[in-house]
Amino acid sequence: MSIIQLQESRNKKLRGDLRLLQKELLLRQDLLRKKEGHIDQLQHNYSQLLKMKERARRVQEELKRIKSTQEYASAQRLQHLEDFIARSQAEPVALFLETTPARGGHRFEDILCRMLQEARFEIIIMSPWIKRQTWNRVKGPLRRFCRNGGKLSVFMRASDSDYSLGLSDNLQEEIIELGGEVIAVDCLHAKIYMTDRREAIITSANLTKGGIENNYEGGIWLSNPTVLADICQFAEDIRRAGQRTDPFYPLLSDRRGTM
Repeated sequence: MSIIQLQESRNKKLRGDLRLLQKELLLRQDLLRKKEGHIDQLQHNYSQLLKMKERARRVQEELKRIKSTQEYASAQRLQHLEDFIARSQAEPVALFLETTPARGGHRFEDILCRMLQEARFEIIIMSPWIKRQTWNRVKGPLRRFCRNGGKLSVFMRASDSDYSLGLSDNLQEEIIELGGEVIAVDCLHAKIYMTDRREAIITSANLTKGGIENNYEGGIWLSNPTVLADICQFAEDIRRAGQRTDPFYPLLSDRRGTM
């Protein structure tokens, strides 16, 4: 009898263990179903994210295409003209800018950085000499600007002799990587910084440490549409006289010719 009772006790314990295992199995199956549902949701969300990313890419490409058209530039210029007329009685249309080691006033670098941060579709930088240290101080807003479809044109001497003397740094590849173009002009001496054809700085300051910090430099910020139209024409004339380097043109080693 004791053997039979012992066997029944063992069977009872085994049945209890089996019920526990079956209960745990049900719990694990339920947890697995929840995890599978979570994975399905993640896959759905990922699919939606890919679709949104593709739509964002198409929108960005369309924005770049629109910003590159003459119609967009003309519309922006017309809007600027209307705004200029509306505010000309209340706000100054020109400011004297300076770079001096000791005193304040309207600083060239401050106004330039503000212009670059607010630019929407076109930036022109015309500086015979550009040093990397100073370029790095403005590269952030330029990268965002180009990423959003803006057109960046950098006019500089791009002279090997200037590079070897340390007067300027060779930034052509870096500018192209940002999405900009370089126009190399041997006899360039003008220093002009213009955004969206609505405001510009005409100055003696190159985009160098001396130009924005150490030297005594002077210049004018302006938003007069008539003067800006002349600046645009001046830039186009220099563009025709220079050599163009952008993602669709190889880097130019011989800069003595024109195109």
